[in-house]
Amino acid sequence: PSAYDEVVCYCRLSHRATMAWIVLSRVLRHPNAKIYDGSWTEWGSIVGYPIERDISASN
Repeated sequence: PSAYDEVVCYCRLSHRATMAWIVLSRVLRHPNAKIYDGSWTEWGSIVGYPIERDISASN
């Protein structure tokens, strides 16, 4: 991603997302790396939040 792209790291419980965020923000110095601390466990449990089920639909 370019330095202008916002990159949001997430996973099921945020353990792997944290590692990805550390590499992006600290090692690679990406200025717009973010982490969604609630990750999938939180997002998937909130009624009404959008969930993409078919990734081929976005192409």
